[in-house]
Amino acid sequence: MKKLKKEDVVEQLATGKMSRRQFNQSLMALGATMVMMPMGSRSAFAGSDDHPTVFTWEGWDVPELHQPYLAKHGESPNMAIFGDEEEAFAKMRAGFKVDLTQPCTYKVPIWKDAGILEPIDTSRLSTWDDIIPSLKTIPGTYEGNNQYFFPTDWGLTSVLYRADLAPEYVDNESWGLLWDPKYKGRLSMADSLIDGVMVAAIYSGAKDPFNMTDEEVAKTRAALKEQLPLMRYYWTSPADIEQALASGELVATSAWNSSYAALKKEGLDVRYTSPKEGAMTWVCGFCLMSDHDPAKLDRIYDYLDAYASVESGVFALTEYGYGHGNIHAFAKVEQDSPGLLKELGYSVDVNETLNAGIFQAPMGNEPALQAMFEEVKAGM
Repeated sequence: MKKLKKEDVVEQLATGKMSRRQFNQSLMALGATMVMMPMGSRSAFAGSDDHPTVFTWEGWDVPELHQPYLAKHGESPNMAIFGDEEEAFAKMRAGFKVDLTQPCTYKVPIWKDAGILEPIDTSRLSTWDDIIPSLKTIPGTYEGNNQYFFPTDWGLTSVLYRADLAPEYVDNESWGLLWDPKYKGRLSMADSLIDGVMVAAIYSGAKDPFNMTDEEVAKTRAALKEQLPLMRYYWTSPADIEQALASGELVATSAWNSSYAALKKEGLDVRYTSPKEGAMTWVCGFCLMSDHDPAKLDRIYDYLDAYASVESGVFALTEYGYGHGNIHAFAKVEQDSPGLLKELGYSVDVNETLNAGIFQAPMGNEPALQAMFEEVKAGM
């Protein structure tokens, strides 16, 4: 077997041949760690002092999502990757210094209250008027005239399933597929509070899954316990469920739009549902950190505009299957590829899609819910 070098590991991550989890495991085996990887030079481990540092999700660091910045400045910003917002928050509170980070809306009030965010000057954004209006006024992301969040990405958490393996759910779409004992051992759900426990809350009928009564929490716990023996596993990497659905190891799972888009490209008979109980709508975007480097502010806003451009939106939609903040990106995709939006689960009228979902929101009593989820997974 060929012995991997550190450069090989980085290249495999950059070209999509290795997941972030596999990447970290490989680096640990090599005795190396990585905090930052500037995407203009994917094999480098040291950042450039000329560019801002962007703390983002795996896959959102690619140059295709900020081409106007590359054209103007010749290189990508410095990129640092987090696995989830809890990890990002902990690292920043511990002193990891970044200029921009990319949480989803339900975390913005918590980060703002922690004092780590500074309002974004929307007058410096040439793309601000192109952003879908309803995404600018999500509760908790602004305060008076202060905008703490620049919405750039959105999509759904819903049921992704093999229609050829579970044909009875075609035109009969429900979260209940993930509780169907017929498919015991061939089901999966996200190992996540927001995309796992909240799904169980929706399925069990919680009126407001993000602010549940004690009775609703008890019903959600019961639903999770009922589901546990049916699970093949709780997933942490989209690549894992995509491979398992492709092989038939899984029949159905909770998933994001990107997994549906990836499997459709492989020609598989998959469906991404509009469950009768409601899909969950998430919105992610950028926040300006209170300890950003003021000398890099012009480039920070250049990056935000680049990410919010039509060309970035077209890439996000066509390659990842994710919605984009720039409303004109949808018209461009429909113009260039008629019918693709519908295939990806979006209406040409984006507000129709947005209004049909249950928007993610800050969770009440989050620590208790997390503890409950861990107990259920442990069989308690």
